Amino acid sequence: MRFLLLIICCIFILTGCKNKDKASAGIIPQKKMQAIVWDMMRADQFLADFVFNKDSSLDKTSESMKLYNKIFDIHHITKDQFRESFSYYKTHPDLFKLLMDSLSQTKTEVQAEVVKRSIRPDSFKQSLPEMTKSDSIMPFRKKKLISVE
Repeated sequence: MRFLLLIICCIFILTGCKNKDKASAGIIPQKKMQAIVWDMMRADQFLADFVFNKDSSLDKTSESMKLYNKIFDIHHITKDQFRESFSYYKTHPDLFKLLMDSLSQTKTEVQAEVVKRSIRPDSFKQSLPEMTKSDSIMPFRKKKLISVE
């Protein structure tokens, strides 16, 4: 009887100690899922800023699905694979949090790159003539202030 109880306890322990980080078969890996969700977010932003803003008569759902299908083709997945993988990540909060945090980090990196590209050297500072020459019309010297007491 004790031996049977020991075997049952060992079975429970072994089945409870499986690797939770390993995704089941058919689930899109986290890096690829990050790229897909990032592209979908960018597609939504494009639609909101440039498509629906110009033509309000368009069906938002159908236009979104057209872009989503293009994204699925680019990443060589199907709509069902994406839905299954996204459901998997939503049911595993630790993996979903990592996915969303990586998207936030990617957004921050992209914004920093845009700001870095938009900063130009100050042309005004480069075009100022040098005013410290001794032969200039008005030499720039510090004058001592005389205090009146």
